[in-house]
Amino acid sequence: MASNSKQQKRAKRAATKARENRMVRSGQAVKSSGESSSASVEQVFDKAMNSGSYTALFEKMKQAQEGGLVALISVFLVDPLLALVLKGHKEEHATDYIVMVFTAYRKWLDGADEATTMAWLESDEFQEAYISASEAVAKQQQKMFG
Repeated sequence: MASNSKQQKRAKRAATKARENRMVRSGQAVKSSGESSSASVEQVFDKAMNSGSYTALFEKMKQAQEGGLVALISVFLVDPLLALVLKGHKEEHATDYIVMVFTAYRKWLDGADEATTMAWLESDEFQEAYISASEAVAKQQQKMFG
């Protein structure tokens, strides 16, 4: 397993790459390679948003947030939609999906804009909590599934 500092660096690079990918897709440029996977991640997100699928998740995340950032992230990490995205898409596209969901959550929760959410996602506090939550969820799943 990679050290905490290496995991934090990876997470920061992933968040930066996700931001760059969103800027590219927003019309500043068009990528030709891998666009179909990216579009399908966006389609998953849009379909779930439009159908209200995130309402229950966001409510759970809000309740868990009272227990801290690790608890909030843990609720997100066990979401079935995330599992589907992680299985069916490249890592960078899955990262885009994660950023989209957290951006939507913060907008839903407190009206935060994308820049505020990105600063939050890139903060050391969030990065450390994300790593802790990932490790906790992995241990829990390992116990459940052997």
